[in-house]
Amino acid sequence: MVDRRRSWHLPDEVVIRILSFLPVEEIARAKLVSKPWQKLSEFCFVPPLTFECPSRSRPIYDSRQATDTDGYPSSINLIDSTLKLHFQKNLILSTLRLRLDLCRIKSLDSHSLLDSWIDGALERKVGHLDLCFPYSSYSIPAQVFAARTITDLCLENFRLEIHENINIDLPALRKLRLIQIQSDQQAIQRLVSSCPSIRDLEISSCHDLQTLYVSGFADLHRLSVLYCDRLKRIEIDVRTLRYLRHHHGESPCVMILTSGEFIEELILWNSYLADDLFHYLVSGLPNLERLEINHTRLKTIQILNHRLKRLDITLTMKQKNSIFKIDTPNLRSLKYTGRRMPFDSIMSSLNASSLHETEISFIGYND
Repeated sequence: MVDRRRSWHLPDEVVIRILSFLPVEEIARAKLVSKPWQKLSEFCFVPPLTFECPSRSRPIYDSRQATDTDGYPSSINLIDSTLKLHFQKNLILSTLRLRLDLCRIKSLDSHSLLDSWIDGALERKVGHLDLCFPYSSYSIPAQVFAARTITDLCLENFRLEIHENINIDLPALRKLRLIQIQSDQQAIQRLVSSCPSIRDLEISSCHDLQTLYVSGFADLHRLSVLYCDRLKRIEIDVRTLRYLRHHHGESPCVMILTSGEFIEELILWNSYLADDLFHYLVSGLPNLERLEINHTRLKTIQILNHRLKRLDITLTMKQKNSIFKIDTPNLRSLKYTGRRMPFDSIMSSLNASSLHETEISFIGYND
């Protein structure tokens, strides 16, 4: 017969290890099982600290509406008590990731809670800060923009306000991601331009952005501009750039690339990409090794590059009569998705004596 009490006699470190694999909501429920676990569960989070409570279709506006099966308010309480214990120990915090649906805890003073959590993390010299609060009016504290220890900052799905009197000083920042941010043009541009030490920059689904200037970076290696539907113009002047990814589709967008001599990877998903702009971009990249073009309207695709090693092409149904000229003698991998007729044209024009790998996917009816 199995002794069901045996689990209560497990060493504390074993119980903590077991609980550490559970999501926040499950730990909140586990606290109700055993009084010893109520204290041990507070220590299940060690640096890095990640708290992610999934959203539900129906918001909870009052904690009294929460049931034992919901667990969201108790999860917030667990996060609060865990962080307070961590802060009391005055430990250096490497990572804090908060991804919470604040609409479900409106009866709590969620904004004050978040302020205290973020302030505590900044005081403990947090290096990686990842914040996501969907459908929230919360504005992050101004201290975040003057945190001298942050190396990786991700802001997602809330409104960003940076007033003129706010000092932006992020000297250690190496990676910046702005995702689904509601903000005016000036705030996003000012934040980006005030972080000259960035190596990796991603701006995604920021629909208020109309122009973007990327310059003045001493060591920027990766740039991704994705799904910013109102973006009309991008100007890039970065000599150190090695990776450039642009997804765009709702309206025409002009890209001016002043220097691309070190770019090794170029990924373009742009239904408004014009032939002349494409040729201008590709011809100015002497060290290009990977090229991906997807869902464009290109009628003439000319790629002349002796360093290119990987080529991914996805054509739409309207590109069956596109003209190709591909001279890439060192190409090793070709991936094609589209109709059969353009593929035949590609193969007939292809100069790729080093080709080792091909992946072909035909769509639609055979031509």
